Amino acid sequence: MNTKILKTLLIYIALTQPALFAQTYVETFDVTDIMEKPYVPQQYRPYSDEEIEREAEMVASANGHTNQKDAVITSTSYVNWTKNSFTSDVSLDVEKAGIPMPSGKATSVRKIEVNLPILVKDPLLSLYVDDSKTLNDLILDGTVTLENITRIVDNARRTPSVFAEGGSNLLTKHSIDLRNISSSLVKHEKPYTQSQPIDSISSRKYTGIVLDARGTLDVQGEFTKSRVYPCLFPKVWNEEMDLVYEKNMVNVQTAKKDGIVYYSSSDLIEDYNGRAGKDPLWISVKKVYGINRCDPVISMEDYLRIASVKENLELLKNGKVVLLLDKDMLEHKVSVPDKNKTYYITYHRLKRYFLEKKVPDLGIADIPTGIKITMDNLRFVADSAELLESEKSRISIIAESLKHATQEGDYSILVEGHTADVNKPEGQMNLSIERAKSIVNALVESGLNKKLFTFKGYGGTKPAATNSTPEGRAKNRRVEIIIMPKGSYLLTK
Repeated sequence: MNTKILKTLLIYIALTQPALFAQTYVETFDVTDIMEKPYVPQQYRPYSDEEIEREAEMVASANGHTNQKDAVITSTSYVNWTKNSFTSDVSLDVEKAGIPMPSGKATSVRKIEVNLPILVKDPLLSLYVDDSKTLNDLILDGTVTLENITRIVDNARRTPSVFAEGGSNLLTKHSIDLRNISSSLVKHEKPYTQSQPIDSISSRKYTGIVLDARGTLDVQGEFTKSRVYPCLFPKVWNEEMDLVYEKNMVNVQTAKKDGIVYYSSSDLIEDYNGRAGKDPLWISVKKVYGINRCDPVISMEDYLRIASVKENLELLKNGKVVLLLDKDMLEHKVSVPDKNKTYYITYHRLKRYFLEKKVPDLGIADIPTGIKITMDNLRFVADSAELLESEKSRISIIAESLKHATQEGDYSILVEGHTADVNKPEGQMNLSIERAKSIVNALVESGLNKKLFTFKGYGGTKPAATNSTPEGRAKNRRVEIIIMPKGSYLLTK
């Protein structure tokens, strides 16, 4: 294999799969040395403290989380859903980088270009695609390749690089049009039109549909409240959970060019860029639905006001939909987990701890949001959230590990409940929520601070294995505990 290709491959693994990189790349080596020896797969072995320190610093740096005092490039990203823009302010300290000026300006610009994908990647991939997935989820499931995203980053608009007044920092603004991403995800060839319902009410033709989802709403199917979050492809449901609107109902060219909704926070119809016309149907959203809290739920009466008139169904087909959300939900800095050196030290120490304890049916992985501890085949009293006594030893070991982890860094802990899918979605969702709460309570009883925890239930919507076998269903009955580092708006390299 060509040396340059091998180096590129190693860099790619380091950037896209840091846990795998840190797991396999234990010693610094000469590339030619590898090329001359046959590859022999090795099992993971516990790192020494010295190896943990070295690997943690290397992987954190490779992913744009260098210690700020050592960083030469910094980047802060912003999203504005009303303008479909994702922008990053990038700054290079040419003095700290050791680049002579003025002759080195071209070198400085090139250094920014090379590092942009690293600095932009994590914030960009954290954006919601729909009610259950982020852009990063689409990369993991193969819907999108990192090459696609890198190409969009490379082809995005950049302002000319200029020096900050009186300083040595070279500044540029990088801007991505989110429609360049959403258009690549529109796959249908022909939209489908909803049939008119059997029930109908007196209604009339409108020029568009405005869904007012501002403020805090009840979450459909859960005993909690949430604000509505923007995403590329929100769905609209009615109170009986019939699907009212989604991307495959929209004309392909409209969906690709303009997106399927226009986001705004304004009460003024003229601010909607002609999307809803001068006489829109104004609907107050009743609830929010979805794992990511992106989907509005409207009343049956409002649904029938749309569906009872054929021309109003055509509004959906033509994407004449405006979604009103709170301004701070639409325009803000994008925070990502601060996966610094301390984070990767915590990750490897936890991995070593679980290896030494030989805990059954337990896995640990570095995922975009943090360190995920998976407890497979959790055993509860049938159809309840009460843990069997035999599970207490596993909970005790995990509680001890979490105590150490939260002492060494600034973390919060998310507990996610999952069930096997037995075709009872609402019951599965409620059961998964109650089981997640049960695990939180057990960990708190073991001495952890309750303020560290949040919880979510996913029912059977995220299977880890097939539901057609007892073994697969056992794997799907799981709880995932995610140790999440504090968020950071600043990425450094």
